[in-house]
Amino acid sequence: MFHLFRIAGFTMFIVFAASTAMGASASVADDCPCKDSINKLITAYDTDAHFRELLDAAFANMQQTPPDYSARNPWIGKSFPDLVSFMEQWCTFLPKIHGSSDDGLKYIQDMALFYYDNPFGVAFVQLSPGKGIIQQFVRERGAYMDSPDSTGVIAEWLTDPRVEKEDYALPSPKAKDGGFKSYNEFFSRSLEDRKQSRPVTMPKRDYVISAPTDCLMNSIPQYITDVNTPISTKGNEALNIVELLDGSKYARKFVGGTALSCVLMPNTYHHYHAPVSGTMVEAKVVDGAFFGHPDFPNWAPSNGNVGAPGAEFSPFENFQRGYFIIDTGKYGHVAMVAVGLNTISSVVFKKPFDNLREPVKVTRGDELGYFLYGGSLFMMIFEPDRYESGAIQVRLGNQIGVFDTTLNQ
Repeated sequence: MFHLFRIAGFTMFIVFAASTAMGASASVADDCPCKDSINKLITAYDTDAHFRELLDAAFANMQQTPPDYSARNPWIGKSFPDLVSFMEQWCTFLPKIHGSSDDGLKYIQDMALFYYDNPFGVAFVQLSPGKGIIQQFVRERGAYMDSPDSTGVIAEWLTDPRVEKEDYALPSPKAKDGGFKSYNEFFSRSLEDRKQSRPVTMPKRDYVISAPTDCLMNSIPQYITDVNTPISTKGNEALNIVELLDGSKYARKFVGGTALSCVLMPNTYHHYHAPVSGTMVEAKVVDGAFFGHPDFPNWAPSNGNVGAPGAEFSPFENFQRGYFIIDTGKYGHVAMVAVGLNTISSVVFKKPFDNLREPVKVTRGDELGYFLYGGSLFMMIFEPDRYESGAIQVRLGNQIGVFDTTLNQ
């Protein structure tokens, strides 16, 4: 027999063999905060022949990462019990600092390699029942990261000079852990004085575009279209703006326009702000997949330039995301898309944008929302002939990079 699947713009036929006998395949500890979702995964694998065969096909189709990538695919040679064990460990994982770097993306990367160049793996995380199970797991892990049990590593993070704790409002500044009640509270920390630590460049000049947050910024070279592209050209495929903006009436204004990506790193500020001034005419959170980018090594290369030219952005058309549209007047409309990538996959809007009922004036630098722990992407899309998104233009005194603060310690 076969089943027909449609995932992220392509169609896949999966041929299933005859059903085999089912039995208990794995187990999870009773004290695991994510036991309900993991047990649901085990039950589905043990009782649903098609789901079991899909996962078995995913394990059989694991692809090795490119030779120059920093990590090998940890799923090669593994099977379903290894996935159960992985999810149980991931549920209570707390990221730690290692010299000049951290392991905040460890489980995110490992999970992404599960479906690297693997349509069966993508089907697992983006189609029922796997999608629902994974989303429940994400919610349960999110609850753990909201709990006091998740505070154990915060004091260590606050000793890292890259965190720049002096810039932030700490609930209890004298406490080693800053007085934060959970890891997510620490992760989404607010600035003590934004005008002092992150001043807006030339705020009175309406033609200036500001960075929306602390991030790695690159242009998005993909052509912005309003139709599905039947042939995928890696690194140059079209970005469907109608899909990305969930059918917004403003979407087609951006066809043929330009775009910038802004990827946030685990140790940085995770609130996002308006890059331009104008009238906020639309704001919406769109439910979608939490996982499934098929080429993580290309998206997050070994050199650390996440989202660099050549990375694929079209998979985010069906991810969990939120978008804003600002009418700047003489410079046209600007769309901003906040994408929750992997693990907690949060996209939080501040008031009044969380329930926008009528247009609202915004000023460049106004806070729009924030992310909780996980991968985070903020995209800015401009109408045609408004902004040439090639090299990023900076002014005297602006940051262009940072030194490795641990080299001389």
